[in-house]
Amino acid sequence: MPLNKETPKEQQSQYRSLEELQTQISQENLLVLVVEDDPMSRIFMEKILRRLGVEADFAKDGLEALRMYMKNEYDLIFLDIQMPVMNGYETAELIRQQEQMTAIHIPIIAVTAYALEEDKEKCLKVGMDYYLSKPVSMESLLKVLSDFCLDKSEEMQ
Repeated sequence: MPLNKETPKEQQSQYRSLEELQTQISQENLLVLVVEDDPMSRIFMEKILRRLGVEADFAKDGLEALRMYMKNEYDLIFLDIQMPVMNGYETAELIRQQEQMTAIHIPIIAVTAYALEEDKEKCLKVGMDYYLSKPVSMESLLKVLSDFCLDKSEEMQ
């Protein structure tokens, strides 16, 4: 007996909607910043984002991320928490402080192995918009990009 409770028709519908989302995302010309100190995690994120048609810049720590944030206009930031030089919490707080001067809000998504409820709450408290637990999947990245980037572009039209 299969463990999946979805009917084949529901599975097909979900697959089709994921394909449609992927097509929409790839047409948005998105630029995201991925802040991740682990080389394997960076490669993994790069492959998924490339497959989704999303352009990405990469930073190894929070300080490098801040420099890149100041020079570029990103649609979204994926931010690891535990990094050398400057952690994700500090980085998010500094980005939010800078945003108060510019009035431009960039979604910050925590991407971390920390999975306790208090970790999620701390991410939100310092100004992050959402939380993804590692390992991330293409579907979870697609949903985040859809929720934070497609909705934004539709509001502007």
